[in-house]
Amino acid sequence: MHSRKIIGIICGSLILLILGLLFVNWIFILFIVPLILYLFIAYISFNEEELKIKVKRSVSREKVYENDKIDIKIDIENKGKSVSYLEIYDNLPKKVEVIKGSNYAVLSLKKNEKISLEYTILCKIRGFYPVGPIKLRTKDFFEIFYKDQIIDSTKHIMTLPYLEEIRNIPLRARANLFPGAIHARQAGIGTEFYGLRRYLPGDSFKHINWKSLARFNNLMVNEFSLESTTDIIIILDSREIESMGTLRNNPLEYSIKAAGSLASFFLNRRDRVGLISYGKTEKNITWVYPESGKKQLYKIIENLVQIEAYGSYSFISLIDQAFSRMIPKKSLIFFISSLQNDQTISEGLEKLNRLGFNTIVLSPSSIDIEKFNQELDQIDDISYKILGFERRNNISRLRNSGAIVIDWNPKIPLVSQLEEVAQYQLTR
Repeated sequence: MHSRKIIGIICGSLILLILGLLFVNWIFILFIVPLILYLFIAYISFNEEELKIKVKRSVSREKVYENDKIDIKIDIENKGKSVSYLEIYDNLPKKVEVIKGSNYAVLSLKKNEKISLEYTILCKIRGFYPVGPIKLRTKDFFEIFYKDQIIDSTKHIMTLPYLEEIRNIPLRARANLFPGAIHARQAGIGTEFYGLRRYLPGDSFKHINWKSLARFNNLMVNEFSLESTTDIIIILDSREIESMGTLRNNPLEYSIKAAGSLASFFLNRRDRVGLISYGKTEKNITWVYPESGKKQLYKIIENLVQIEAYGSYSFISLIDQAFSRMIPKKSLIFFISSLQNDQTISEGLEKLNRLGFNTIVLSPSSIDIEKFNQELDQIDDISYKILGFERRNNISRLRNSGAIVIDWNPKIPLVSQLEEVAQYQLTR
């Protein structure tokens, strides 16, 4: 291949030839000789043979959390003839930043010579993206002719979202078939006191309430809350509107962190957690069936990492499609959305309420995010107050549909916002 220089040389030669013929002056034509000689030397100095360069990349880690560093090392070995000019470029995604060294180098390699290129990247934003391939380019001395070679040695880096530790959410579950840590509003085997009832033959003596016997002269036994699991379904709004803001500060990024934190909390309590993410159409819905255990957390996190914002699929369409085959009965639903540009959310929440589901809406405020991203002047501050008033009215309307709605300022820790759940009594 050749650079743009050769086009300039050829055009210059043609112009000189035309001028020489027009003015019948051989001096113009004599000037063509150095240009042709320049091209000839560049051509004979260019090595057209295929590069025989062996490249091996190694990374310190393939899975990291946001704002973690990864050290990358590229080992280069020349198995062919000496190369006087070699460019090497390791392709990187836009979501990472080189903070030490460089992913680009210009060097010369003798036959059988080995050299290493090292650099460090900072993974700022969650995602699953490739590092590579490696591009090699050799040129002649005058940089007129060049040859490219792509070495497919791609490594995939997974940057996990930061998860906030949640210690407690005041929730009670419906009775389920599986033992767990959430207290159900039903008597059974457990540790939390539920109530008293009359003694029946066969009851354990250790459950007799002796204080009640002394007071009422009647045998009574203690009952405890049944400790049971529940199915937690996290519905994540990943429509295009959720990406409004900066690359790092937008409703979707905060929603993903909240979804991962909630999944980690409930799975640690031995509950079953599932994930639904919707955005474009019904064919692009991410669906992770509710299961328990650490493997389920890894599965959910890996799906969260790869979510991108696109589309405008409505919430009611999702509910019509999902409630019969994606949402198990008696599930507790966490719906995470900024509640923007979808008039069907209220209708969808009402339908879930009629079907007997308890729904908690966690809504990262896009207004607070926008206010944080920009310095507001007096006029903008008035607009912010008007938008805030409209948002509060919308949230009040959604609460009337039977859902618990938490207005979350993402700059406030999620734990403190979830304490609002204690103000409401779930219908169990």
